[in-house]
Amino acid sequence: MRLIGLEVVLGFLVINPKTAKALGLTKAVLVGSCGFGLFLGACAIANTPQQDLAYARWAKCNSTSSTLERVDLDGRIMFRYTTAGDRQEIVQCLAEAARAGPPLPEPVGFRPVGGP
Repeated sequence: MRLIGLEVVLGFLVINPKTAKALGLTKAVLVGSCGFGLFLGACAIANTPQQDLAYARWAKCNSTSSTLERVDLDGRIMFRYTTAGDRQEIVQCLAEAARAGPPLPEPVGFRPVGGP
């Protein structure tokens, strides 16, 4: 897509050097704004320490009959399970893991939509 000397390539705004000169943008401004954009993108990708801890606990406690839905920023684990026994097993395992380390919010289990 082209807009008056501007192009969007793979979701990034690309400014034609002639257009940048016409707009009075210096090379330093262009490089700085690109660097700032990359910095903001990297911030959005990183997990919180609580999320990292929750993912590590899930790796130890998940079962074949459950599915991780998401991990909130505060470390709360949201998962789907098929039977009440599966849910209880996972919650108990996560509670035991919490005794050996920092606490996280109570996990939340959901039954599958339209499931048994």
